[in-house]
Amino acid sequence: MAFLLPGGGTQYVGMGSGLYQENDVYRDAVDRCSAVLRPVLGADLRTALFEEVEPGSTAAFLALFVTEYALARTLMEAGVRPDALIGHSLGEYTAACLAGVMEIDEALPVVAERVRLITSSGGATVGVAAAADTVLPLLGEGLSLAAVNSPAACTVAGDTDAVDRLEAELARRDVPFRRLRMPAAAHSHVLDPILESFAGHLRTLTLRPPRIPYVTNVTGDWATAAQATGVGHWVDHTRRTVRFADGIAALWERERPVLVEIGPGDSLTKLARARLDGEDPVTVTTMRHAKARAADGFVFAEALGRLWSAGVDAALPHAPRPPRSAGRVPLPGYAFERHRHWIDAPGARAPQESGPRSRTPAPGGGAGLAPRPHLATAHVAPSTPRERAVAALWEESLGIGGIGVHDNFFDLGGDSMRAVLLVGRLRRQGVLDVPAASLLAAPTVAGLLAAAQDGQDAVAGPAALAPLPLRAEGDRRPLFCVHPGAGVSWRYTGLLPHLGADQPVFGIQAAGLDGTRQPARDAREMVEGCLGLVRSVQPDGPYRLLGWSYGGFVAHAMACALQEQGEEVELLALLDAPLPHAGEHDAGTAERQVAGLLSRVAGLPAGADGPPGVEDVLDRVGEAHRAGSSPVSRDEAASIAAVMRNNLRIAPEFTPGVFRGDALFFSATQDLVPAADARDLSLAAGKADAWRPYVRGAFEDHAVPCGHYDMTEPDPIARIGEVVAKALRPASG
Repeated sequence: MAFLLPGGGTQYVGMGSGLYQENDVYRDAVDRCSAVLRPVLGADLRTALFEEVEPGSTAAFLALFVTEYALARTLMEAGVRPDALIGHSLGEYTAACLAGVMEIDEALPVVAERVRLITSSGGATVGVAAAADTVLPLLGEGLSLAAVNSPAACTVAGDTDAVDRLEAELARRDVPFRRLRMPAAAHSHVLDPILESFAGHLRTLTLRPPRIPYVTNVTGDWATAAQATGVGHWVDHTRRTVRFADGIAALWERERPVLVEIGPGDSLTKLARARLDGEDPVTVTTMRHAKARAADGFVFAEALGRLWSAGVDAALPHAPRPPRSAGRVPLPGYAFERHRHWIDAPGARAPQESGPRSRTPAPGGGAGLAPRPHLATAHVAPSTPRERAVAALWEESLGIGGIGVHDNFFDLGGDSMRAVLLVGRLRRQGVLDVPAASLLAAPTVAGLLAAAQDGQDAVAGPAALAPLPLRAEGDRRPLFCVHPGAGVSWRYTGLLPHLGADQPVFGIQAAGLDGTRQPARDAREMVEGCLGLVRSVQPDGPYRLLGWSYGGFVAHAMACALQEQGEEVELLALLDAPLPHAGEHDAGTAERQVAGLLSRVAGLPAGADGPPGVEDVLDRVGEAHRAGSSPVSRDEAASIAAVMRNNLRIAPEFTPGVFRGDALFFSATQDLVPAADARDLSLAAGKADAWRPYVRGAFEDHAVPCGHYDMTEPDPIARIGEVVAKALRPASG
């Protein structure tokens, strides 16, 4: 998020009066600034703000400066804090105060002297609706290019008679222009006589490096510490051309932020949109235009709502949750006809034929199947007997007719469990014998057949232990999802729709699942093995790590190890992870956890005394698999049980270090028990608080209304995915 702070010309009498009456933070900021300026102006600034003022007077420009500062402080106190700043001319002084370069009490008298010196120099300024390259040849003696605001907007300043002549020439050429409401020629040669005097006033300031990055008008690029603390730079800022268009481009290139205009109207957001034509930036205005009639409080509240809808969660206050029993009434069940109603994928291609979509299945579909939705990929029908056989089973599994050979399994509504069940059906019916990893890595009919043809049906050797590419495509740095206690990473596929198509995601599975290597002997070996898999995909940082439950404290250990090796970890997300060293290993408790997990995987109900023994559960898994209702076979479930036993055995060896960075935590809020009474640490309350001492940076705890073992179900994973996607977005890669 970036704050855009306008320069002179947008001010009007009465701006912010509603906020001054209704908002304590805004009022206190205005009162503080007015007190500082009273001896400078010899009058109360609030008169210029709310009663009367000459449009081009020193008080008028100071009123705008104070309004921007008060409005920004009000937003920041509400939790809306900018990641970057850019000001236009006078607005860069507001940016410098917000960034910590100048103290507001010191800056106000200097800004007042700047305005006084500029206005006393005389001259005029005209805005021109044309590119700077078009206007430059028209600038003769007595004129300077004052600002380049967008590809088709600039301003020219200079001697009044020279500006008059330029306006006559612009009118002759039918080029639109407008004389600005300021009897001065800022950013022009007219100011040369006053620059040394102004430098003396600048030397009274204590200038510090910026704490919030900001773009400077002088270069149209990010201000360095040397520039921000140099008097010569601020003299150049007054005299040289305002490179606002270049500055917006630099701002957008690094962060692609939400653009928030801090001040009256939307002049800067309009200029930004013109410069970023085709990029469609999200823009938010925070104060009404001079001629608008909406109440200030309404405009401010609407701005907070727009910021929240753009992903700035802090823009709206947290609403306390009602008691679980409040307002709940039983609702009767009812029968309904099941029809899928698809929301087409972004970039989806409509069918060639015109008219309304048919409710009959597409070619290749059977009775009762939903039609193929519009997808971003063109439909290519199966053409060989093997393609048709595989596609037919896909259609039965997903309930969709007319599936093409390049249609993505997950775009069609598939998920990891359906993928495993589908692979089992392909194997049982003799169509194709491939592991679930092949379908998850190449989720199309064509990709699956190609993987089988290339001999990847049997996963063996080092490839079996490589990170599972839940989505290998994308040009951003990958997200690595560390396996939970069961050792499998399939459940993370629910994140994919929420992270964007350009975000690669790899799932790290535990050694020992496929029988090619023994499970990790201890915690150190597990961390080293996982890091080896990560580095085989991404040799150098920055790294992005996420882990659910057991995978959370493994991801934390990996992050600490990477930092010890001098690598950067830019994202660490823990999904309801318990502290691993909170208790000793207990074999009996571990067996109950293994049996409970296998029962959940196979969809088996637990009895009043909990799940039966592991061997009994394995037998029932085998029966369910033969009936087609379990995603794993008995042998696969036995491998999961062995790996999970081992994982639980070495869990107490994970003594957390301190991660030097920010962390996201997601807390399940249901089915919890007090930590002292929890036999299963995953169900203990207060897990987030237990982790805080082991994270040196910011620690964000996000409540997720679900149980611990339900965090990768569709609704919880959608909530988690939204937050993770937002955290990934500002990163550069």
